[in-house]
Amino acid sequence: MWRSRWFGLLGVFLTLILLAPSASAHEQETLNVILVEDEVRPGNVTDIGFIEGNGIVFRMSDNTENASMKIRIDLDHDGTFDGAGDNVSVWLARSCALDENGSLIDESCAVSHSYVFGNTSAGTYGYQVERAINNSTVNIWNYSIIVHLDVHDEPGQPNIGDCFGAGCDEDIALDEEENMSQTGAESLLYGLMVFASLGIFMLILSIRKERFEQNQASSEPEIEEAE
Repeated sequence: MWRSRWFGLLGVFLTLILLAPSASAHEQETLNVILVEDEVRPGNVTDIGFIEGNGIVFRMSDNTENASMKIRIDLDHDGTFDGAGDNVSVWLARSCALDENGSLIDESCAVSHSYVFGNTSAGTYGYQVERAINNSTVNIWNYSIIVHLDVHDEPGQPNIGDCFGAGCDEDIALDEEENMSQTGAESLLYGLMVFASLGIFMLILSIRKERFEQNQASSEPEIEEAE
């Protein structure tokens, strides 16, 4: 009977833990750039949501016969696009031929090109798209990519827009109250986790004890009463 109560209590505490707020780190996101016959969509990447650690994928969608495109990203900011420190793709095609097993017949063939910016790569990068038909260059487009800082607020550190000096006492008091509230919530979460772990441990001991008693009872010989 009391085992079912333990299950009920554990269910309640595990539910509280799952519903408790938690902080999550930035996950990598990927921006798709579409290459068509007369432009790049989007050309200039300026979205403030494109931050350090994000990736970009250039997808060839030019249906012109025998068209191909090449991507060059000026990673070292030297104004050229094909240096040793730059990122350069192969010539991208609209489609690639496959064999009967679904494998590329030409392993160098590609329909897209991707690049992931590092965690400390904030800045503006120029990139170039070269379009060719029958291996002859017909267009060269120049654009830029802005990689924004991945900003995480840290306790005790001033942020943009924070108030300093006289007249800011009320704001500081509110911030301290919010920090205390957050600390209290974290302490409660840890307490619930410890209590739930203890409950699981006690439940395991109870199950083992009950099984032991059942085995002992089944192994005892039955005594017949004399007539």
